[in-house]
Amino acid sequence: MNLRSHLFCLIAIIIWSTLEVTGKLVGIGIDPYTLTAWRFVIGGMILLPFALRQVRKDKLQISRSSILHIGSLGILNVCVSMLLLQLSIFYGKASLTAVIVSMNPLFVTGFAMVLIKEKLNRIQLLSLGLGLLGLLLIVFSERDFANSSYLNLPVGVIFAIMASLTFGLWTVLTKSAIVRYGNVFTNALSFLVGGIILMLINLIIGKPAAFSFSMRNLLLVSYLGLFITGVAYLLYFDAMKAISASVASAYFFLKPALATLLAFFILKETLSMGQLVGITLIVVSLVWRPLTNIFSYIRCKNTIVA
Repeated sequence: MNLRSHLFCLIAIIIWSTLEVTGKLVGIGIDPYTLTAWRFVIGGMILLPFALRQVRKDKLQISRSSILHIGSLGILNVCVSMLLLQLSIFYGKASLTAVIVSMNPLFVTGFAMVLIKEKLNRIQLLSLGLGLLGLLLIVFSERDFANSSYLNLPVGVIFAIMASLTFGLWTVLTKSAIVRYGNVFTNALSFLVGGIILMLINLIIGKPAAFSFSMRNLLLVSYLGLFITGVAYLLYFDAMKAISASVASAYFFLKPALATLLAFFILKETLSMGQLVGITLIVVSLVWRPLTNIFSYIRCKNTIVA
C-alpha cells in the first residue's frame, strides 16, 4: 500500500511537470482564456463523481454558503491564478514559468504568517529568503528578454510571479474548506465553478467560447483537463491517505527540475548559468523544510522503537 502511494505521488508529479510544456505546445492556436476555462471544466467533471462519493461516504453537510465559499475560492484559483499562469506560458518561457510558480509554497509561508498568524521558525525564514534570492537570480540573469521568439518575456515573468503569489494566497484561504469538506470535494467544486465563471467572463469580454477543432488541439486540451487537472489530483490525494503530507510535498519539489528538463528537450529553451544557480537555490529552499520534517519523523520513530 505504501509503495503504491509513493508511486502514485511520483506519477502525479511527473504529470504536473508537463503542464507548462503542454501549455506552450498549444501555442497561439487556442486563446489562454479559453484554454484555462476548458481545462478546469474538464478537470472538475473528472473529479465530480469522486467528490459526490466523498459527500455520501462522509455525510458532508453542504449548504448554500459553503458552495459560495468554495466557489469564490475557485474564482481566485481559476480566473486569477491559473489564468495568469497560462498567460505567463503564452508570453514567455515554459521553464521560467514552471520554476517561478513552483515557488508558491514559499509564498504560502508568507501569507500564512500575515493572514492566519502562523509563527515562522528560523528554517522557514531562511527558506523564504533563499527562495527569493533564487528568484532574483533567475530574473536578472535572463538573456532572452529581447528575443523575438517570445511574445513578451518580461510580461511573462511578471505574470508568473503574480500567478505564484495568488496561488499561494489561494492555498492559505482554502485550508479551512479542505479541513471541513476534504480535498476532492473542495477542488472538484472550485474547479467547476471557476471554469464556468471564466467561460462566462470570456463571453462578456469577447474571448472565444470554443477553440478551433483539430486533432492536435483536442488531444492537448483533453490532456490538460483529463490528466493534469483530473487524474494527477486523484493520484496525489490517494497517495496522501497513506503517506504524510511532508513526504508527499517533498515529491512536489521535483517539478521545477523535471519541467525545466522537458522545456529544454522539447521546446529547446535554454537557461543561463545564473538561472541554473537560482533554480538550485529555489529547489533547496523548497526541499529544506519537508526534508527536515521527514528526518525528525524518522528520528522520533526510531526513538519510540528503541
